Amino acid sequence: MPSTELRVPALAGQRDHRVDFYRGIALAMIFVNHVPGNVWESFTTRNFGFSDAAEVFVFLAGFASAFAYGKPFFAGNVVDATLKAWRRAGILYMVHIVLTTVAIAAFAWATLAFGKGGLLHQIGLGEILTHPLETLVGVATLGHQLGYVNILPMYTVLLLMLPLHLALARISPRTMLAGAVLLWAATGAFRLDIPNFPLPGGWFFNPFAWQLLFAIGLYCGLTKWQRDAPAVPYHPVLYGAALVYLAFAFVFVGLDVWGVERQLGLPMLIGQFDKSFVSLPRLLHVLAMIYVFAHAPASSPIASIARGNPFALLGRHALPVFAMGTVLSLIGQIVKFERPPAFLFDTAMVIVGLSLQFALAHALERRRQGRSTARKAPSPAPVPQPAAGATAPARHRPVLG
Repeated sequence: MPSTELRVPALAGQRDHRVDFYRGIALAMIFVNHVPGNVWESFTTRNFGFSDAAEVFVFLAGFASAFAYGKPFFAGNVVDATLKAWRRAGILYMVHIVLTTVAIAAFAWATLAFGKGGLLHQIGLGEILTHPLETLVGVATLGHQLGYVNILPMYTVLLLMLPLHLALARISPRTMLAGAVLLWAATGAFRLDIPNFPLPGGWFFNPFAWQLLFAIGLYCGLTKWQRDAPAVPYHPVLYGAALVYLAFAFVFVGLDVWGVERQLGLPMLIGQFDKSFVSLPRLLHVLAMIYVFAHAPASSPIASIARGNPFALLGRHALPVFAMGTVLSLIGQIVKFERPPAFLFDTAMVIVGLSLQFALAHALERRRQGRSTARKAPSPAPVPQPAAGATAPARHRPVLG
């Protein structure tokens, strides 16, 4: 029987702010992509390769989970770490329900205010009109997810699965990674998914497939924590291969030959570019991109990111920033409804939306720093106690009740 003992080394060095920086970049691109039809969505990563910001974000979520939940789990606090992860899953569920409610209310109000009935047939709202009772059940049980408000349910399931990943990682991080690969392969081969309700089909962000990206991030985070080293060290041949693959993806997408995979006769998981099942070309693309940026030359401005970097600030407060960005993108969809792309209008909309998100992150950071300063403040001098048998003055007596 393999030993489950695992030495728990101290984390060497200080926090790597590149994780927050790339998470902030991903948040900004998600906001831009969630307002379809604006001119700036053509300049996000999904237009230059097989993957997009969502894959990067899930990988980074797994990486951060190694420190947030892996450390207490491996230290023996299994129940506490599990409950902490599941509590976070509960928070994500509640945020998702609030965002869904806001989306329904915003589009319903805009329909009444502007008389544009077509708005009620956007982002999956039509089922609320035709099958209201079933759809409400589906919303509460995560079976019916609105478009552009459907990524948090996947994160919720990933956090519910996290204790299983960590239990396998206590045996061996490679065992955990092998289990994740097997589940991903079985999901693609047998089309496993969580079913929708009341509509047919499954979740767009299939958690049984996306857990592999999360597990790879978790593996890299555990390696960083345990050995203070990258999971895949730099090698010039591997670095060159990653660059070649990124260049190939760039040309492939640029030439708009997405239909060619159907002519190859390969299985979906290998030869297609399916997002729900994180097909192999998408998986390799995001891993190549992460490898290239993780091993950027020391002279590169992205090799070392300062704590005060604006995008790192966004990434440190990812959930509230994501929630605000989702609400703003829904408003942007309403404003852009039936409007053609327009450079000045779209630029102003994107600048205002991102500025509000940066302002929120800045306010939250100041609040966090204020709390940290208050905790570090010296305690007041103790009140001198009267001698034995003496009566304390009334003003020093404790207040009861």
